[in-house]
Formats: sequence, structure tokens, C-alpha cells
Amino acid sequence: MSNNARRVLIVDASRESRDILRTLLDRQGNETLETSQIQAAAAITDREQPDLIVCDSDSDLSPDSRVTCELALQASRSDIPIVVLGTLRHDFRPISEGDHVAKPYHYGPLIRKIEEMLGSRD
Repeated sequence: MSNNARRVLIVDASRESRDILRTLLDRQGNETLETSQIQAAAAITDREQPDLIVCDSDSDLSPDSRVTCELALQASRSDIPIVVLGTLRHDFRPISEGDHVAKPYHYGPLIRKIEEMLGSRD
């Protein structure tokens, strides 16, 4: 990895989805961190300070997607962009419409969105 590599934390219970995202992001020169446990994402974010978080909200089995909401708030406080994949309640905050990708999604547009968000951090 180069010193300029962007660090992306992938939070998804699906091994296949994490593998695909990691492969596509690595090809773009990014460094990926990953976890299948959404509950572990906050500690990883504190420790590793990624440049972006990609979180599958459907991996969150907590009531009202509480853990995803807490992760999004943590990211917001740390000025780390977050892309939330999957289903969200209409009143879910602090995620804006532009930071949410509904399922089913295609990986090409998702990777372009991630790269655009990473590029805006330069």
C-alpha cells in the first residue's frame, strides 16, 4: 500500500459482499479494513480512523438499527464519511439521501460513489 492509500472500513455480515468490495477497492489503490460484526465497527473506527465507512444496515439486528445509527453519529462527529447500504427508516439520522444506497445495488455505481466521496476529502 502506498502512503496515499485511502482507508475504507467495510462493515457487512456477508463474506461475499466484503470480498467483492475489498477486491474492487484494492484495485483502485485503497486499503480496506473489514468486519462482519457491526458492533465491532465503532472500536475499529476509533482505533484505525478510516477515511470512509461502508456499512450494510441489514447486518444490524439491533432494535431500530440502533448500532448503525450510533456508528453514523460517531462517523459524523469524527468527520468520516459513511455510506449505508440497505434499508433505512425514514427518520434515520444523520444519514442524508446521498449517503444511502438501497438494495439491490450494482457494485460499479457503488464504487464510483465511494471514490467520489474519498476524492472530496482531498
